Amino acid sequence: MAQEKTKQSTPKNSRKRRRKSSKQRKERGGNTTILDPLDSNRKKKRPLTQYDPIEVLKVEEPAPLCALCSQPIKAIAQALSGPGEGEYSHFDCVIRKITEDERPTEKQKVSYIGKGTFAIVDTNDEGHMVFVKRIVWESAEKFEEMKKFVEGSKR
Repeated sequence: MAQEKTKQSTPKNSRKRRRKSSKQRKERGGNTTILDPLDSNRKKKRPLTQYDPIEVLKVEEPAPLCALCSQPIKAIAQALSGPGEGEYSHFDCVIRKITEDERPTEKQKVSYIGKGTFAIVDTNDEGHMVFVKRIVWESAEKFEEMKKFVEGSKR
């Protein structure tokens, strides 16, 4: 009876199966995986024509001072035209200035709604957003002036 238990506990085929590496599969001519980066049978196709290099204009960021906080503006794309001509302000400084001037309630907040216009936004009983007041900070003429300023700094 003890002999029968030992026969049943050993598998019929006592050899363990091992996975073959990609190198072993290549040697035997077996399948290689699609994701094998060492597959030398595949060749990259190169374009037949040579293209001229593309000339890209370099934009040199102007660093004007903010009209509100007097700190340099590092990214002119994130700035708005200031109150005076040739003045620029950080986006965050403009929001801070409007918040100080308008003093919205806790439920209200200042939000940018596009084209240089801000609004004091409130939610009604149904949860919809309502504009309490619109504040035009940057006119279309000032925006065009700023656009020309940035275009003029390209080389």
